[in-house]
Amino acid sequence: MVQISMSNYPICKLRTMSYGWARWDRGASMVKRWLPLLGAALIGVSQGAWALVMNVTLDYDQDRDHVATQSAFNELAARIGKSLGQPVRLVMTQNTERVGEEVRQGGYDILLAPAQIVGLAMRHGYVPVARTEAEARIVLVTDKSSGVRTFEQAKGHSVALPNPESLVSYMVKGELNAQGLSIGGYFGPVTYVNRYGAVLYALDIGQAEIGAVKEGPAKDWLVRHPGALVIKAYDPVPLAGVVVSGKLDEAMRDKVGRAFVGLGADMAGRLAKSGMGAFDQADSADFTKVSTRGFYTPEVLPGATIVTAEQARRLMAQGVPLYDVRPDSHYREGHIKGARHVPYEINSPKEPDYDDSVDKFNLAKLPQDKGAPMIFQCNGAECWYSYKAARYMLKRGYKQVYWFRTGLPAWKAAGYPVE
Repeated sequence: MVQISMSNYPICKLRTMSYGWARWDRGASMVKRWLPLLGAALIGVSQGAWALVMNVTLDYDQDRDHVATQSAFNELAARIGKSLGQPVRLVMTQNTERVGEEVRQGGYDILLAPAQIVGLAMRHGYVPVARTEAEARIVLVTDKSSGVRTFEQAKGHSVALPNPESLVSYMVKGELNAQGLSIGGYFGPVTYVNRYGAVLYALDIGQAEIGAVKEGPAKDWLVRHPGALVIKAYDPVPLAGVVVSGKLDEAMRDKVGRAFVGLGADMAGRLAKSGMGAFDQADSADFTKVSTRGFYTPEVLPGATIVTAEQARRLMAQGVPLYDVRPDSHYREGHIKGARHVPYEINSPKEPDYDDSVDKFNLAKLPQDKGAPMIFQCNGAECWYSYKAARYMLKRGYKQVYWFRTGLPAWKAAGYPVE
């Protein structure tokens, strides 16, 4: 179906006064001429003829400007559009920060992007429908000359990573975050380079002792560097995925997923040369890990005891106070029955390395006995209030700190009372 943009046609200004009837007649004639086309355009809108916007975001080891890459993704958009029976307008980018802004605003109908962008999109109403068959395993490598043989020995040593917005850097940051660590806090000097290949070059010239890369390039590099080794390998994640806007109906979302899975071997081969390949069906479970790494709270808190909903309920039955440390508005919307409300005001970054002196917590409303037990809770593993509150108390010498990490959602899921 032809799309008609009204910007393509002249707008006739109809004036009657000093300009005379001839100009009016001419304008009226033009209006009559274009009315049928305008009606066709409006009918097209009602039938969903406007193009769906498909963004393809490439990782930093893919060459967006290569002619073959652009040709492959243009052909991909054409094939997806044909399968959907609706035009698809392609937008290609490698600026993940800009893509993130568009995702938050719901600016795309379809998004094909590295796994970490898929994770971001899921938190803003997008639904996964497909994923690459290919996976990415992120590894940390080092040369023999560094003297580093284990991940534990890497502490304090210099590290090189690709662009901070890349899949590799995102996953390394996320995996360290899960352990209550940060890149800058664990390693020594940190060097970010724009391209993946430059990471290994940084090791070759002695600019860094540890490098974070995908497993494929790492294997080739290890062959050329006897004595070099992998000191850490993280669980694989999908290389990339396809998500669609939650505003599209379920039938259209299913069609998009089938369109990607049904791409022929020829198209998959062309996409493989651009760093992607064939697709499988997918749902949110395929991206659970990547969508939570770097976004959720750490999975450990040294000095504190992490408890489940059942354990928290049992402790409360024994008289241990549970503190809901969320803001007032969150607490009023619903809270664990019997919880005491002491808000923790966050002004520090939501990451393991932060200065809690800029935060505010009213210790006068908490036990003064540093040996007294206490439980801290907020709105689930992605909520940083309880993590920071528990750590705040540990830092000030409290000995029996319980962190109910999964918080209110887990409490509700267990069927325990709320008010």
